[in-house]
Amino acid sequence: MTKRIIKVTPVATSIALTLGLSACGTDNDGNKYVPPVPPVQVVTASDDAQFNVEITGKAVKGTMKQAAVSVMTLNEAGETVPVAFRLSASEETETFMAEASSQEAANLAVEASKIEGNPDTVVTNNSGGYSIYLEDDFTGPVYITVKTLAESDDSFLRCDAYLGCGEYSVAPAVDEENDGDNNIEFGEWYKTDLELSVVKYIEEPEADDSQSDINPERAYTANTTLLTSVVAKLLMSESVSIDDDAIASASLNSVIKVLGPDSAILLAALNTDLSAGGAIDLSNIEGDEELNAAVLILTQLASSVQSLPSITDAINQMVNNVKTESFAAGVNSFGIQTSNSTLNSDSETVADEDLIQIAVNITASIFVAAATGGENDIKAALEAAFIAMNPSASASDIANFASNSALIAKKIKKAKDKGVKNGAATNAALTNLGKTIQKVLSKLGCAGSECIVGTDFFAKLAAELSKQIDMTEMNLTKLQDSVDSAQADLLAVQGLGGDAIVDADDAIAFVLAVAELESEAEESRLVSISKALFTKARGYMGGAKLLTSRSSDYSQILDDAKALRAGTKAEAGEVLAFSKALKILIKESEKVISDFNIDVEVAKRIALKAEAKADAKQTLATTAESVSTNALSAAQAAVDSGSLDAVSLVETAIDAASDFVEAVDQLELAISKALAAAQSYAKKATDDSSEADEAANLIAGAIQMRAAAVTQAALADEQFEKALELQTKALLDVATREVKATSESLATMTVLTSSGGDAIVTSADVLSDVIDELASSGNSGTGNSSSQPEWAYDYSLDDLTLKLTNDTTQEMISAIASYQGDKLVVAWGATLKGSNGESVSLITNTNQAEALKECEDFVAGTITNPKDIDSCLSITFDRTVDAGTVDDALITDIKAWNNISIMDGASGFEGRLNVIGNDTIDVATVTLEGNSGDLGFKVVGMVDGSGAEDKSTLEIMVNDDAAMGYTLKMMGTESAGYSGDVKAMYNDKMMSFGTVTKVTNGISISYIDGDTINYTDVTFIDLTK
Repeated sequence: MTKRIIKVTPVATSIALTLGLSACGTDNDGNKYVPPVPPVQVVTASDDAQFNVEITGKAVKGTMKQAAVSVMTLNEAGETVPVAFRLSASEETETFMAEASSQEAANLAVEASKIEGNPDTVVTNNSGGYSIYLEDDFTGPVYITVKTLAESDDSFLRCDAYLGCGEYSVAPAVDEENDGDNNIEFGEWYKTDLELSVVKYIEEPEADDSQSDINPERAYTANTTLLTSVVAKLLMSESVSIDDDAIASASLNSVIKVLGPDSAILLAALNTDLSAGGAIDLSNIEGDEELNAAVLILTQLASSVQSLPSITDAINQMVNNVKTESFAAGVNSFGIQTSNSTLNSDSETVADEDLIQIAVNITASIFVAAATGGENDIKAALEAAFIAMNPSASASDIANFASNSALIAKKIKKAKDKGVKNGAATNAALTNLGKTIQKVLSKLGCAGSECIVGTDFFAKLAAELSKQIDMTEMNLTKLQDSVDSAQADLLAVQGLGGDAIVDADDAIAFVLAVAELESEAEESRLVSISKALFTKARGYMGGAKLLTSRSSDYSQILDDAKALRAGTKAEAGEVLAFSKALKILIKESEKVISDFNIDVEVAKRIALKAEAKADAKQTLATTAESVSTNALSAAQAAVDSGSLDAVSLVETAIDAASDFVEAVDQLELAISKALAAAQSYAKKATDDSSEADEAANLIAGAIQMRAAAVTQAALADEQFEKALELQTKALLDVATREVKATSESLATMTVLTSSGGDAIVTSADVLSDVIDELASSGNSGTGNSSSQPEWAYDYSLDDLTLKLTNDTTQEMISAIASYQGDKLVVAWGATLKGSNGESVSLITNTNQAEALKECEDFVAGTITNPKDIDSCLSITFDRTVDAGTVDDALITDIKAWNNISIMDGASGFEGRLNVIGNDTIDVATVTLEGNSGDLGFKVVGMVDGSGAEDKSTLEIMVNDDAAMGYTLKMMGTESAGYSGDVKAMYNDKMMSFGTVTKVTNGISISYIDGDTINYTDVTFIDLTK
């Protein structure tokens, strides 16, 4: 390799002057000897350098185009200092030489001369992209900033906030992206002052990599985004040594505090290096990055912030929040706050948290509409979002926005479709991801102890990281197969070149083979896929190191991550070698075309080949259309008939429609290539009319195919949207069936039926009757009750004990009490029988003294959780009471906490029945909570007797996940009747599934599907008793 010598002499003038003076040493007239000035030593330093450490990235908040890029490094004091870099990889070695009075000065001069070779200006391209190349032996942090200005330069920022980014000071001219009004709308470019930044650490190369010219390890991704700017500001503001661990610490702290722990789980591959992903402009999805859960979380946050008054203020607010003890003592080796750390419990997510949360919720809801619907759905979501974001908007403002919302919806739909067409995701994947991300983003950040991650967080992170590593390993296997095939094709094509070319036919065969190989490499996206997998593997390594710093139990994940990184690195190296060899073949092909003068024939063959490929893609698209149409028809029939297979058939239809969309996308790409090839043929076929006619026919055919493909694409979109509509209907049908099943389960629960409820009420009747009877029977005694003759009693007013037994039914009721100030505290229990033989137990301690002490402690507040006690009763009087004064006191309220068990041979019941009665305001509340079989539920009933007629309210809530938050609520009076509705979660919101009315001995529910079902023998406990 050649050398380019750069010689600089920054101290030449001073050296020359010194040397001149050194010749003047003589005796003077006073015969005094003057020693000569010693010669200045000149030291020469030199260094050879190549610049091949690649850093590529994109500046996106939306896209920052023609934005100024600054590249610096950091010294040991954390200060920014210049660093040598170039805009392209070195093709030759540069030699730098300098002279100075000391070795240190000469060395510094050499380094300075390298920096003098830096480009004068660096700006991003129209996609926000930039690439720089550092010196091969560079190791350390790199600090990159990207800046747009409101005035003076050619930089612009694209708006990718769905609701827009403010207003122009002067409306721009109408063009393809700007509609000419004063509103900065989705997809439009505007001028503003904004600086984003990123800190990237460049590792020391491994010994076997440092001299390799094909080395994926020395290629880095460093995007500048919203959160990389937060991380960079954190790192630059703290006195910490910046390395991979410091960046990982700041990154994970930022994710947890800004987005929340749940988001951090999904960001498993990016938590320790946010610059490796998330640089997507939602208004222009180019497909160079996968739209997965992690990327969507980051991009939707960034998009939301752009709709706020100041992006810079939002970044600074996030930084201030994350800085709360982020680098405090008590953190682990990565600086991550763990469960043994301290944290200010008053910290909040960010200033203006509510505004950011609202903006994020809006972005997520509009994205869901785009992922799961058409332009009308997006339009509706936009208009609802505008009102949510602008609650004080006037009717005129709302009308003005609505008048333009269709155009914005069209842009959003187009951007989403472009992302699908470019391979960023499939329609089916976006449909599933949209609602997942919406749920995760519904609660941003954390506060106080929520920000302190512990064992549970790391276990979830490990599970997610393992899952993602497994998925990436499968993708690596697919890539390896593709690379093996490409390499085999490469060898075959190489065999056709060189000495194998002896005539024009050989030349044509070789050139066509090279063109085919180039086309296949482009379609298979080997370079972008291999780079993406290697970048992910790097991220997994960071996450695995974080886990193993927490516990050695996660060492297997680190081993898996290391193996994956080695595999992706090797494959990325193979792809780079393939790409290098392909470039050589392309150059050879160009020379062969010129040497054999076969450009027209080659253009013809390529055009014909492209036409054949387009025909093949058209056949595939037609097949996909047929499959989708049939699947949609089957799904429609299943939904219409209420089939139990409806959901699975609809999912099949969604996948088929998504495949249909993808097939048409591939067709349109093939047609585009065929048209371009035909046009290239036409330009060259000027000397032969038959060839010119043939080229014209190929062009006409491609144009005709393109028009048909547009129609087919519209049909594919229509079928996908229809499949999604059917999914909504099918899932609603399933949800309705689940609600009905839950209603049926409640209606047959012993604790809620007449037999179960009557058993408890009867025990209260027995107890009440016997107590009334014994009130005038002395201080103690035994015998049988006259009012309840089957019940025998044994009581003592001195000990405040009572025991009732029924030898016939083997039932028992026991109680022990004590006076506690203004309260009579009772510990009681019972074994009862329902009318159908059910065993009903009010659980108490077999040691009555211990049972009473527990109840006394609970009433006194020593025990605070009612679930920690057995059955207790507290009667409050209007004064302090004892045995001598209790008869003269008035009861003000009664509270009961009952630990209940029902055994009926079926589902049974384990739980608590709590009663609070306040005589002062004449209101009673009953709460029943527990489990019947696998179903957990809670019943809350209230009777207000303060008016002329009792008013009752009843609410039943089911906790089981399958019940979807089932809630039945009724209210009313005996004279007016009782009514209400039954609700459950659907589509992440509570919705009504039917109306409820009380009927004789039960309830009646009229469901949204038209069914009305009566549930009889349901009393839900007679509250008045």
